[in-house]
Amino acid sequence: MDSELPHNDQDFEVPETAESTPTPIPTPTTSTSAKPKSGKPKTQGGFLVGDSDDEEDAPTPASTAAVAAGVAQAPIAQNHPPLPVPTPVESQVGVTPEQPNNGIAVRAPSAASSAAHAPPPPTVHPVPSRDPNDTFGILEDRVKEDPRGDMEAWLALIAEHRRYDQLDELRGVYERFIEVFPQAADIWADWAQLELSSNRFQDAEALFNRSLVNVPNVKLWTVYLNYIRRRYDLNNDPNGEARRILSMSYDFVIGSVGIDRDSGQLWKDYIQFIKSGPGQVGGSGWQDQQKMDQLRKAYHRAITVPMSALTDLWKDYDQFEMSLNKTTGRQFIQKRSPAYMTAKAANSQLDRLIPRLQRTSLPRLPPAPGFDGDQEFMEQVEIWKKWIKWEKDDPLVLLDEEPEAYKARILYCYRQALMALRFWPEMWVDAAEWCFANNITKDGKDLGLSFLTDGIEANPESVLLALKHGDRVEMTFPAGDDDASKAARAKAIREPYSRVLDTLYAMSKKIKEREEREVRKIEEAAARDPNVKDSIENNDDDLDGDNRGPADLGKEERIKAVKHGFSVQADMLKRTISFVWIALCRAARRTQGKGNTTSGLRQVFIEARGRGQLTSDVYIAVAKMEALIYNDPAGGKIFDRGAKLFPEDASFMLEYLKFLHSKGDTTNARVVFETCVNRLTQKDDAKKNQAKQLYSYFHKYESQFGELSSIAELEKRMSELWPADPKLAHFASRFSVETFDPIAYRLIISPAVQLRPKMLIPVVEQPTSVRQTPMALPVRQTASPGPQYTGPQYMGVTNSPKRPFAGDDYEELNRPRKLARGESPLKGAAGRRLDQQRRNQGAPLSRDITFLLGILPPSHAYAHSPGAFRLSAPNLVGLIRETPVPDYSAWKTQQELGARQNNGAGFRRGWA
Repeated sequence: MDSELPHNDQDFEVPETAESTPTPIPTPTTSTSAKPKSGKPKTQGGFLVGDSDDEEDAPTPASTAAVAAGVAQAPIAQNHPPLPVPTPVESQVGVTPEQPNNGIAVRAPSAASSAAHAPPPPTVHPVPSRDPNDTFGILEDRVKEDPRGDMEAWLALIAEHRRYDQLDELRGVYERFIEVFPQAADIWADWAQLELSSNRFQDAEALFNRSLVNVPNVKLWTVYLNYIRRRYDLNNDPNGEARRILSMSYDFVIGSVGIDRDSGQLWKDYIQFIKSGPGQVGGSGWQDQQKMDQLRKAYHRAITVPMSALTDLWKDYDQFEMSLNKTTGRQFIQKRSPAYMTAKAANSQLDRLIPRLQRTSLPRLPPAPGFDGDQEFMEQVEIWKKWIKWEKDDPLVLLDEEPEAYKARILYCYRQALMALRFWPEMWVDAAEWCFANNITKDGKDLGLSFLTDGIEANPESVLLALKHGDRVEMTFPAGDDDASKAARAKAIREPYSRVLDTLYAMSKKIKEREEREVRKIEEAAARDPNVKDSIENNDDDLDGDNRGPADLGKEERIKAVKHGFSVQADMLKRTISFVWIALCRAARRTQGKGNTTSGLRQVFIEARGRGQLTSDVYIAVAKMEALIYNDPAGGKIFDRGAKLFPEDASFMLEYLKFLHSKGDTTNARVVFETCVNRLTQKDDAKKNQAKQLYSYFHKYESQFGELSSIAELEKRMSELWPADPKLAHFASRFSVETFDPIAYRLIISPAVQLRPKMLIPVVEQPTSVRQTPMALPVRQTASPGPQYTGPQYMGVTNSPKRPFAGDDYEELNRPRKLARGESPLKGAAGRRLDQQRRNQGAPLSRDITFLLGILPPSHAYAHSPGAFRLSAPNLVGLIRETPVPDYSAWKTQQELGARQNNGAGFRRGWA
């Protein structure tokens, strides 16, 4: 049961965290003060009671997430001749420790979790500079500094060891590389080929045992198959044992990677292997018939796989069937033709869908948004998603008849994607969610949970994977009634959170070390170079302050820039750590309740404050849980402590004000508001702008529940602080809500005047583009520079179609002079280009379609209010499609008949 607070809640006190030393904020008037500290520490409400605000002196409780370390066994060397048949490979590949508690990975307790005190600032020892000619040392330093990111250093180090034939060192580099990139099929294949070239077959088998099943790659499996064919020579096989092992190996390889797009050569080799067996195709013996059946079965499997060699395999199958019997061959071909056509169409679709896909097994870290390579990386992510979605859409029509094959293809596609996107947590989560939804298991193990744990191994800092894993464990771990079962469940749920927190704290420490190292480099460079000045004022006078490069800055300015960059990273990491603690607090509350100093919500909060690196978000979340869920006074005390720790945090103060108002404590709310905004408005513009949200909230609250004088005073202060805001904005905010503003809304008084549409009905023959573009009326130009007749005798000319009356002799003598017309400008190349352009424009739209498009209103004619009418293109097309249109001849006959009837009725009425 949840522990209850004693009755003397006035003694409750929350120690401050070690991450900040704030300026004290005046305590609200109704807050209680702590009693004098006794010699023995006391607890109230599950928290330590003390009058000291320094948490560095408070010991951190040991983490409850420490578990036993799991050690993976290395492959055991075999002294007897190897027998690399599929069965032993399957039993030995992917040897991993068992995962008890529903797959919760076991690990050694971290030093950060079990430390009794907050760790001191790291001491960074200077690293001696390397000789520029020490290639191996430089590459080793790069690999050690950035093992997951510096892929170029890894590959260069491998190439250097190969160039100097340092095989033992090369094997060590391979081993370290595989620890970081366990799905790097290219490196596995190169390593296996290295051992095979040295005739170290036992070591090669050990590599195959470690890699094959977990790395479904055609290149790696081809190396394995070549090794089997090398060890078991078919030319020296008196008892057929070698062929039997090879047949099993082929089946194993085809069953594992036979659905790959690049597996065409494997299928061809497999079919050729069957053809080389005993028996004759077309013979009448049992071996001949068996061989024919094996070939037909292999062809039938191969022609259903979308791959580049599909057409060649279909041609070979056609020749195979027609060579046996043309009559039965046509029947077999006709029966298998639909499956082949489906696979061929699917292969063509894939060629169009993923032409820019880069299938690689050497993953790269995703670049940060806005930096080099981010768009290319996201393009690859989207292409992989398209491929996976394409497989889920079932283009091969397998879901109904072969659901297992359908699931196998999707699972294989996920595995291929994760080889290239190993450091993209969303892909791991997507694969796990699909496995959970389809109940995918293998050898009794939940593959969805395996995807999550493998993803965490690849991305231990991923908050997404940790939270997904924690939720999965919380939903699936059996809940018992006894205390031992509850503790085991809480421990299992805690494990993913503890692991990601340990990683994030280690990253925070590494950021500090990198910052100190960069600062030390600048100081050493300044000490060696006398031209580097200590301040920016000592630079050349002709340098513009806004256009200086990094080399023009003084030592202090460069150090400041470096510290600012690392400070941004540290702040974001600090917020990430805080939100993971919040998630853990919520999980602990759901499973163990409010708890006390040894379990539940309060134990997690105590541990979080002890480890530090917290933002105000943790205090807000825990205080709300205490106050809203348990209605405990501890929530108010946590808010009080947070106000002292974060006196200039506007977001925290806003939540504090809301909490005080929810309790009806308006007096303390006003004290907190005035104290905080006075402090913020006296700072720089950034802090001043943070105070705006506090003013907005308090003004809204006063508008609803306060006095008019207080409202006017607030509006006056806001206008003085932010004079650029619209004058009526503060006044209008009193009466508006998020969904409606009665002041901004314009009432309709005269619909005929105020609701007049801007659109004009266009002319039928006028194109849409011309209609939407205002143009001046065209001016008719004369064909020749003849004299203009503007005399009064010509003003009465009408547009009569009759010929004009012949004028007098004067007109005959003063006719316009005819000029010779020049050569047409459309002759030659220019004319041909214009003619080609007219041909490329296509045929014009018909009159009826032009009329329909013309009466449709343009986009700007629509109002932007939620209740405005919208043109629904699907509904319009449906109306046109469903409108009954009679036959023209029948319609014309009916119209003529109706006209005659109407005329007859009119005639009769006239006589009547």
